[in-house]
Amino acid sequence: MQAGNFVLLIIILQRLLYRPLQALLDQRQARKDNAEQRSRDLEAQISEQQQAFDAQLSQARQQAQQARLAALEQAQQEEARLLEQAHDQAAQTLAQVRQKVGDQVDSEVGRLQSLAARLGDEVAERLLGRPL
Repeated sequence: MQAGNFVLLIIILQRLLYRPLQALLDQRQARKDNAEQRSRDLEAQISEQQQAFDAQLSQARQQAQQARLAALEQAQQEEARLLEQAHDQAAQTLAQVRQKVGDQVDSEVGRLQSLAARLGDEVAERLLGRPL
């Protein structure tokens, strides 16, 4: 009788307690395994995205460096052009000033020659005491 009660108790406990508990533990293990797999998948995805981001960042840095070098070269060319233009303008201004000074010198030389001729005539008239 005790053996029968024991077997009956085992059957009842098996159906009411052990099977549901085992099913609950199996579900819990399955959720845990699923969560671990999702975690590994997400880590792999993050790693791929990080590599892609690093590649894009490297490419952006290269493009920025190329743009900086191009802008520097363009600025140097512009500087050379402006210096050449300023040099040409200075040369033109110098030529104009030289021309003006030359014209003024010629004008003053002519005026001084005529003044010297008149002065010479006046000195000669005073020395001779008569008009020439």
